[in-house]
Amino acid sequence: MTHPWKILPFLLLAMVLLPFHSIPETGKDDVNKQIVAALTAGNAVVLSDYFNSMVDLGISGNEDTYSKTQATQILKDFFIKNPVKSVKITRQGSSTDGSQFSIGEMQAGTATFRIYYLLKKVSEKFLIQQLQIQKEN
Repeated sequence: MTHPWKILPFLLLAMVLLPFHSIPETGKDDVNKQIVAALTAGNAVVLSDYFNSMVDLGISGNEDTYSKTQATQILKDFFIKNPVKSVKITRQGSSTDGSQFSIGEMQAGTATFRIYYLLKKVSEKFLIQQLQIQKEN
């Protein structure tokens, strides 16, 4: 029979390490939730917190690469003209280089828009490299 005092070091170790396993890992899932929340709120400033320093931005056919500041202003203008009613992500995936993408639908103003964004890991953070908002016909 094993004496209880022999088990005590293992129990103490388990009690010390157990809380670390319950800490949620931050990553793309948390970033995706925050991005969807910012899109749903039509908040370009919060959304820009997740922009890379340069962003490939396409809104209704106008596509270019913009600085974080320029992209934020373009999105502010878009959200003023098209108040967001809802955002629904319908598909997510990843590529072999570790990039993550999300595709969805946004109801804004009087139209429905297809949204697509691409996240790349930069300095241990997932940031938006590309954002597309295209009006559906």
